[in-house]
Amino acid sequence: RRLQYMEREQIAAWRMSRPGDRIVEIDVPLSYGIYEVVQDNSNLNVVEFAWDPTKEVGVYIKVNCISTEFTPKKHGGEKGVPFRIQVETYSHGDGDGTPKRLHVAGCQIKVFKLKGADRKHKQDREKIYKRPMVEQEKYQPSCECTILAEIPLELVYTSAIVPVGTATSNGSTSVNQAPQQTVVATTVVTPPAVLATRTYSPTELHKSQSFTSDGCPSESPLGHETDNVESPTSMIGSGNSAVYQYYLQPLSAEASAQQTAQWLQTNRFSSQARTFSRFAGADILRLTRDDLIQICGVADGIRLYNALHAKPLAPRLTLYLTQDQSQVFHAIFLENLSCVEIANKLAGLVQLSSQHILDV
Repeated sequence: RRLQYMEREQIAAWRMSRPGDRIVEIDVPLSYGIYEVVQDNSNLNVVEFAWDPTKEVGVYIKVNCISTEFTPKKHGGEKGVPFRIQVETYSHGDGDGTPKRLHVAGCQIKVFKLKGADRKHKQDREKIYKRPMVEQEKYQPSCECTILAEIPLELVYTSAIVPVGTATSNGSTSVNQAPQQTVVATTVVTPPAVLATRTYSPTELHKSQSFTSDGCPSESPLGHETDNVESPTSMIGSGNSAVYQYYLQPLSAEASAQQTAQWLQTNRFSSQARTFSRFAGADILRLTRDDLIQICGVADGIRLYNALHAKPLAPRLTLYLTQDQSQVFHAIFLENLSCVEIANKLAGLVQLSSQHILDV
């Protein structure tokens, strides 16, 4: 934890010991569906890119440092510090151009060289197997990819390293010259934390839309993959009122084969469109989870089953407010139940800056 207060010194020392190298970089040849990739030489732990959330996107991120580079050298047996991967979602900005943080998710990883990683995995397995069966059930089984856990906005860790974009007063990152209706992602890596920032510019849809990642595995010398999986649905304030926006529209049982194919394309299942080219909506909805895994494989099968049976997430609290001498009530949906959240929602309702709302 103390390394969080020495980020600048640690990164400066790493820069001197590894001239010309980056802490994190995007593997552009393996990635697809992205553009405007920015890898600033003055920020070795920051990368940015833009992408369209309505299209299939894959981003491969390489971490070029190992956890033991930031620990005192002992002659073997160094414990290594954890890195933090943090994905922050921003809107492109309202009328004033200021981006708004929408969603944050993150996790911790440790990166070792291949031989050390195999040894550590073996030691961890042996420690778990020596415990009683009741204790073993408390551990989460290993997965092929790391799923990022959602972080409340008021608990977001802010790095001391300034990202590539222009930092604003509310801690968000403004990306220069990003076109409208695109997504700009910034990945920041620091010694105690790997910070990945994504800036979304939502496309105006009817009633529902959500912004999710199709999976962005992060490769490292450990061979550890990190899949940037975010919440399948999210609530985003649009204009002057907060509305539900979902990216995954439910597939109707009355959908024709052509409509089903279009649904698969829209929801990033284009690789399976040919397999289900003759399937109507009712045909796919009859398939069980095991059927879809057998047809599409484990990853796509589970994702397709979840998309077919996705349910909208209800807010933790809904408030109906009206202004003086008005008969119209506006709904405010609260997810975190925090003073900051309700102040921001009220500010959007009355078209004022959140700084003018006091005593919440």
